[in-house]
Amino acid sequence: MEIILDHLVHFTDRHPLEAAEFFKKQGLTAVMGGRHEKWGSYNSLCYFSDLAYLEFLSIEDRKKANGSDNPLIHRLLKQRAGGLGQIALRSDNLQHVKAELEEKGLETGEILEAGRIREDGSLLEWKMLFIEQSDDEAPLPFFIEWKQSEDERKHDLHSSGALSSKNTEVVVSKVHYIVRDLNAAVLKWRKYFDLPRGEEAVYDEWRARIYTISLPSFQLVFAEPSGDGLVQQMLERKGEGPYLAEFDPPVFGSYYQVHGSMYK
Repeated sequence: MEIILDHLVHFTDRHPLEAAEFFKKQGLTAVMGGRHEKWGSYNSLCYFSDLAYLEFLSIEDRKKANGSDNPLIHRLLKQRAGGLGQIALRSDNLQHVKAELEEKGLETGEILEAGRIREDGSLLEWKMLFIEQSDDEAPLPFFIEWKQSEDERKHDLHSSGALSSKNTEVVVSKVHYIVRDLNAAVLKWRKYFDLPRGEEAVYDEWRARIYTISLPSFQLVFAEPSGDGLVQQMLERKGEGPYLAEFDPPVFGSYYQVHGSMYK
């Protein structure tokens, strides 16, 4: 299975553009994405190289959100704390991805038709596929298939001003996950997503065991707390799942910390 990072979803209870202010202060472009009319949500977006981006997702209409058929919105409604909530992987054939995951023993939902109304009133459309899992499990990625080609998307984003030249100099280099059981998490991800072997290490500064898997466009870093430190604190605060992202060049210092203090 080809692993291409499409975007990182950051859950927030703020107005999405307010949540993106930290990025704008670094000289990067962050724009309103628009409204998901069926889901009762809205977002802002900060695009980087290779069309990967960070999405700030918030609830606009709680009644609509409660009735949504989108697992991502359900996870947002149940969030324990703001910050990275889930990652999306890009595909050009969700039917193939669905069949491949189910062959490996995973249950998936129906492929969802999705769209949002952009600020200029135009409609952007895509498809989504989610793996079915319980709320207390570390969220596995979901998959997205855009109805535009990559060239069409690049042209669209450049012409609208959503993707600036400075943004294209930045790449998402690492995504960090907190897990309770490092060995079990690594085995699961490698099995389901055909990931290569990685390297295990001890990170004393965070009081954690980590396992890093290098992929063509970014690295996945899994961390299990080994004592009272940042990883243990984040695990207690928001549970298992993504908690840190790194960028190259490091425009935000070493890390983009998702507990919120860096963009208040």
